[in-house]
Amino acid sequence: MLHILDFYIERNGNSKYSAKILDRVEKSINLLITYPGLGHLTENKETRVIVKDDFLIFYEVSQLYIEVVSFWDGRQNPKYRIDKS
Repeated sequence: MLHILDFYIERNGNSKYSAKILDRVEKSINLLITYPGLGHLTENKETRVIVKDDFLIFYEVSQLYIEVVSFWDGRQNPKYRIDKS
């Protein structure tokens, strides 16, 4: 996720958009704490995904924690996405 935020800081010359992305993602993750089944199941049945604006948050739920396994800018070519889902 940090490389996406850094990209927008460099591209835009300031951190406003990156801060906005981070705020929205944090709110989405807080929703997952309350509603861990909120996301859609992926092909990997252990991994779920939620969409927030142009971004996809891939995560897995266990009895002890929720792990974000990938954060993806959906405007990118999906063949370059690297995660364990």
